Amino acid sequence: MKRFVVLALAVCGVLAAASPAAAVPPERLTVTQHRVVQDQGQACGFPVRWTIDLTADVTRFFDQDGRLLREQAHIKEDNTLENLTSGKLVREGPDSFTQTTYFDENGVRTHFVVTGLAANAGIVKDVGRVVLVPIGGGQLDIAFSAGKHPVREATTGPIAEALAAFCGVLS
Repeated sequence: MKRFVVLALAVCGVLAAASPAAAVPPERLTVTQHRVVQDQGQACGFPVRWTIDLTADVTRFFDQDGRLLREQAHIKEDNTLENLTSGKLVREGPDSFTQTTYFDENGVRTHFVVTGLAANAGIVKDVGRVVLVPIGGGQLDIAFSAGKHPVREATTGPIAEALAAFCGVLS
């Protein structure tokens, strides 16, 4: 029996010494945002206002050294689009999608993966999976696309460029 206890303690000691360092536990937070994107007619020939109201439940994942590996955001939006000349108002939403942002070992964003319904304004739907890669200067490139992505395809940088995707539903 004494030998069994000694052997068991030795095995436990080896396992404890060989086990990998525990990762830093994930952080969870909820973000709400109210944002207005507007132009003076550059996108559609008439001024457009896109009022964005969103809530994101974000989980941040870290490695054992505390470096951020990825952020996963479950986003729900309920927005409006408005033709500021005619007064036509269109509901854009409700939307529900997941955006996962990946980081390299230096904390630099390497790419974003978006899945789900990211825009929903009548005949304009941005839905499916898209992978976006930062190319510098706030610009993004579509590295992969499955599904319809008229809003993502309308912009490579500032979100105001995306207003062009909604011209048809606001005319």
